[in-house]
Amino acid sequence: MEDIYKEVYFDQYCKNCIYEKTAEKDEPCYECLNNPVNLYSHKPVNFEKK
Repeated sequence: MEDIYKEVYFDQYCKNCIYEKTAEKDEPCYECLNNPVNLYSHKPVNFEKK
């Protein structure tokens, strides 16, 4: 079976994340932004719902 990588939808998820107010250069946002694709999911790697 082929691995399916999906583009991360930052515009849909970041506004609903507990880290929304964190600077892009700070963790955990920095790690998320450095992973623009995700295996089987459009969700950012460190997303946590508010």
